[in-house]
Amino acid sequence: MRSAILSLLLFLSSASFSAANYVVSNPGTGVTWNGDDNVKIEWTGTDEKFVDVRLVHGPAANLQLYAVICADVPSSAGKCNYKVDGNIPSGRDFAITVGKSPNLYGYSSFFSIKAKGPLPDSTGCPNFGGQNCPESLPCCSAAGYCGSSDAHCGAGCMTKYSFNGKCGSNQSPPPPPPPSPSNGQQKCGDVMCTSANPCCSKFNYCGATTGHCGTGCQAGMSFNGKCLATQAPFKPKKCGSKYCKSSAPCCSKTNKCGSSNTACGAGCQPKKSFAGKCTK
Repeated sequence: MRSAILSLLLFLSSASFSAANYVVSNPGTGVTWNGDDNVKIEWTGTDEKFVDVRLVHGPAANLQLYAVICADVPSSAGKCNYKVDGNIPSGRDFAITVGKSPNLYGYSSFFSIKAKGPLPDSTGCPNFGGQNCPESLPCCSAAGYCGSSDAHCGAGCMTKYSFNGKCGSNQSPPPPPPPSPSNGQQKCGDVMCTSANPCCSKFNYCGATTGHCGTGCQAGMSFNGKCLATQAPFKPKKCGSKYCKSSAPCCSKTNKCGSSNTACGAGCQPKKSFAGKCTK
């Protein structure tokens, strides 16, 4: 349904256009019919043996039938004549459809009828039935057509008739970038500390533990210039009956602290090891 509406909007924003094989060439953009005028509707296409010619009006996505002005016309005739009803309320949002089946309709561009009452002021994109451009065709071009190409949204685009009063892509602004380090932050070793590992330790490593953010932390090399941990410090479990220390950091698979390859290798228990790591 959405694609059908978008196609109709595209059709109504053109000088003449078709759905299937019908191309309505008259009336075209800028035409005004007056009450009691004798007018001619012209088209090409023969998808169906006979066609009905309808006068419709309203918003492009919700056109309403005013009258069937020619019924059961041979499609090969390519034209029909009509005397404009003098009681039609004047408006700028009229269009013609040609065809029997809605999925085969050909549509004219919007045009005006001046019959009963004064013609309303043009308050929208000039060639879009007096309406502002919709979101799907956001820009009113210098020539008065709604669309989304560079020709519509670039030089001469009329913002007051464009969707949301803007020319361009009319897209929502991109989300703001993630917080960046404060001005003047220096590298910690070879990298810049980030919000995930904000503190530059005395040994020039970024991290979020008390070992990084505590004594010796270098604020000038830390994220936002602060030695502030963003996560709770690691709390190891006992390895056997005691906690492992920096001199014997690894808790082996036999629950003994040490720094040998046996203690720090296969089977080492990081949750019971110093700083939560099985490294010497």
